[in-house]
Amino acid sequence: MFRNNRAQKISSTRKWYWRVFRVKLLLAITLIVPVGHAEEGGRSNSFFAYLAGCKPEPALIAFNPSTFDPRTPFVLSDVVRASLRTDLQALAPSFNGLVLYEYHQKLTRVILATAQPLGFRAVLLGIWDPKQDDEIKGVAEMILQFHYTLALAVVIGNEGLIDNRYTIADLQLAAEKLQALLPAGLFVPFTTSEPISEYGLKELREFGDFLAPNIHPAVDQDSVDPLLAAEWVKRRALALRIIGKKPVFVKETGVPNGGMLNYTPQVQQLFWQEYRQGPHFVYTDGAPWISYAAAFEAFNMPWKAEKTGLPIEGRWGLLDTERRRYPAFDVWQSTTGSEKYCLCGKCPRSP
Repeated sequence: MFRNNRAQKISSTRKWYWRVFRVKLLLAITLIVPVGHAEEGGRSNSFFAYLAGCKPEPALIAFNPSTFDPRTPFVLSDVVRASLRTDLQALAPSFNGLVLYEYHQKLTRVILATAQPLGFRAVLLGIWDPKQDDEIKGVAEMILQFHYTLALAVVIGNEGLIDNRYTIADLQLAAEKLQALLPAGLFVPFTTSEPISEYGLKELREFGDFLAPNIHPAVDQDSVDPLLAAEWVKRRALALRIIGKKPVFVKETGVPNGGMLNYTPQVQQLFWQEYRQGPHFVYTDGAPWISYAAAFEAFNMPWKAEKTGLPIEGRWGLLDTERRRYPAFDVWQSTTGSEKYCLCGKCPRSP
């Protein structure tokens, strides 16, 4: 619950201003300090510095294992571990970061432990239900275990405000609980995520250290022209930066490879070709940054289509359920980790 007496409000305000100061300091550091391995002195890698980097440039993808179906009981076996490793190996040529959606007691630790040796450098950890203390505690444990070797941030909730699964107050309380479980000197940025249409809510824009909208032209726009769709996503991100006055990380965007008449693998490829033009990290003096470094999503998820009754929901993958690549995957591979295609906009290799 929120604190009500004056002394507690003053203490909370001081903590808030200290956190704001640390965010501003870290943003300044990201402009001059590259991130590779853990920093000297036992400090954590920085998620913000990872997003600003270019050797190689960041590339994250929304990830659920190819065989994962939340409707069925999950058993962690050697077969599952091997399948998970194969999933990550299939993604590694194009991606070096993961976007997760929940803490799974049996699975999340294995994902992080498997990903880092394969070259993955960053993970946006997820808390699906901010009202579940076990999930908050589990994410805190992941941070304590992996913050030396991975650049970490936390998204507390995904599209739960629009679905009425929780409230802003629930998010704030979850953030307080998470902070209480971490050492005072450890800064791991947090946020929440909603469809771009929800960011008219002032309370949503004020929550967290950065904004992480889901911007889907296939959902919010009538036009399926892939070039116009990519431009529309970036315009929405720029507008949100202006009204939110915070850094913006476009957590989800993309178009499906099927499931609707006008969506095909070729349309998906054209969208990503256009979206990957220009810098992946937009920073100008006096304005917060914007990161366009994430793709939605790794694999087709048939269970989503079955659950919702919407074929399009199962066809967002850059790979199919057998890990076969769609052309869009190759777009990311050709523009990630290459001397020719540095897109950070801040170094001589930028176009």
